[in-house]
Amino acid sequence: MFVHRLSSRAAGAVRLWNGEPARRSTPAPTPELILFEYEASPWCRRVRETLGVLGLAALIKPCPRETLRAEGAFGATSRHRPEAAAAAAEAGASSRLSFPLLVDRTAGVTLSDSAAICEHLWSLYGGGVERPTLDQALNPRMRTLLDFPLLAAPSALRPWPEAGLMLAPSEPNQQPLLLYGCEADAGSRLVREALCCLQLEYRSQPRPLSAPLPALEDPNSGFAAFGARQALEHLDRTHRTGEALGWLAPLPSPNLGEARMHPVLARLLGR
Repeated sequence: MFVHRLSSRAAGAVRLWNGEPARRSTPAPTPELILFEYEASPWCRRVRETLGVLGLAALIKPCPRETLRAEGAFGATSRHRPEAAAAAAEAGASSRLSFPLLVDRTAGVTLSDSAAICEHLWSLYGGGVERPTLDQALNPRMRTLLDFPLLAAPSALRPWPEAGLMLAPSEPNQQPLLLYGCEADAGSRLVREALCCLQLEYRSQPRPLSAPLPALEDPNSGFAAFGARQALEHLDRTHRTGEALGWLAPLPSPNLGEARMHPVLARLLGR
């Protein structure tokens, strides 16, 4: 646990603890937002930071990977990727499933590009927000060569399959869990990683770093507690049924997604 907490703190530090709710001159709006994402994705991190800065709650439907061999692949054990694929196809957002994917039911739009999602959120829900200079520098409207390295750094510090990257078998939750957390908080990150791997749908409610974090509520069992250790123990005891898939997990069979193998990997495998 010490190594995980230490690396989680370092992951927040390399992003300079960005993602904390910013000052607002008006109450935060309450749009109906559904975000399909997975914790280890750099591009999903950008959207989560924006949601945090804006103080916007969202229903998170985690979509961890079942294989690293191809983008867009998923099998029968994937809980939310089929829904994400259907939403993307209906909106014409992408011919191949990619993340993040935001469904904004209030605005009636579905978006699959992180930059477009962040622009959409600021445009519709950023009124009265004093955008921090740090967030403007780390998440500029125009992409730069430093975008990916800076976004990917936290994932590089936590490269393990169970760190919000690969799917782990679990018992599904009937009702979404509720997580009060902050993108930059080390404990919140550990809980988000577990929720992601276990594919547990949850409602994310941003809180400042000064608040007691994280706080997890599970209406399915009546569990409610502060602290990452208690939350992780509850998730393992109540929902987890096995370990996360490994880095070398094969393509799922049958593969229900439109998969594209990374060119470098394809060359290494002779395909």
